[in-house]
Amino acid sequence: MKTILFVLSVALAQPLLAQPASTGEPGQHPALVEFDTKGLDDMRARVQAVTGRPADLSPDKVAAFGMARRAAEGGDTAAQLELAQMLHGGEGAPRDFDAGLAWMRKSAEGGYGPAQAFLGIAYTLGQGMAIDRKLGEYWSRKGAAQGVELANYTLAMHYESIRSSPEEQAHALHWLKFYAENGFIPAYNEIGYRLMMTAKDEAQRKEAFGWYMQAAKALDPSGLNNVAYSYEVGQGVPQSDEAALGWYEMAAIAKSPPGQTGFARLLEQGRGGPTRQGPAPPPFALYLLAATQGDEEAMQRLVKVFENGELGQQASPMRAALWREKLRSAPAP
Repeated sequence: MKTILFVLSVALAQPLLAQPASTGEPGQHPALVEFDTKGLDDMRARVQAVTGRPADLSPDKVAAFGMARRAAEGGDTAAQLELAQMLHGGEGAPRDFDAGLAWMRKSAEGGYGPAQAFLGIAYTLGQGMAIDRKLGEYWSRKGAAQGVELANYTLAMHYESIRSSPEEQAHALHWLKFYAENGFIPAYNEIGYRLMMTAKDEAQRKEAFGWYMQAAKALDPSGLNNVAYSYEVGQGVPQSDEAALGWYEMAAIAKSPPGQTGFARLLEQGRGGPTRQGPAPPPFALYLLAATQGDEEAMQRLVKVFENGELGQQASPMRAALWREKLRSAPAP
């Protein structure tokens, strides 16, 4: 499915490291500089160039659409998915996303594995419909049972390592490693997380840290944060406040909310020595950045800050209550 595949490739693309905006204040640490969205804007423009292009109503495409429609109406599940592709992309007929999804669903319900895989992704990512992780997992399981690799990857992302059976964990790791070996960078951190959560000895924790480091070297924000945390607590690597501060600093520059919080925590506690990338930012500013993005540790710290008047802020029961309420209503992880 040309358009869906393109949008999927964007949705699964490796995270971009935030670059400091050129309008930042002189001497300001890059972790506090506004996120530069030029790379994201370019990506959105490429997606729009595909999804917004005019329908191709050339005679060949119209004829191909007619053939696919007749086969689809006759019950050919592969043709039904092909018809969904053509409706989604505006090939041989005006673009019609709703009709395309309807034909995709019909193909999936008819037992066609690739359609089941795409429908699982559509529900998981909310492409053309509301996100429904239960239905996303259901259709991904259907496709995975037929050996569709894409469905296996989507299904792996549904498995939380601490809640899944050993068989499900093994399935997730198998497909995450398959995609990691094929260059899909976000899989590196996922593998590290799952291995770290289930590690039983130091050798397994070192293996997990190695995957975190691969993600961090690719500038994946979550990987940067997990490398920093591993150094902070000595998990899979010797404990080092200096190394932890440096990696948290990079995670904060990459706009990782947990990274911003970790960076603030070590700066507040005076751990790790001087910063590397610029003058040390005020911990309060970092906590505020992370809290506004939903980081619970940062919100908890702000409650205490405004209850007690810490980090250069005046005590404010009203602001403490505001952050306490935001913390209470934060979605469960």
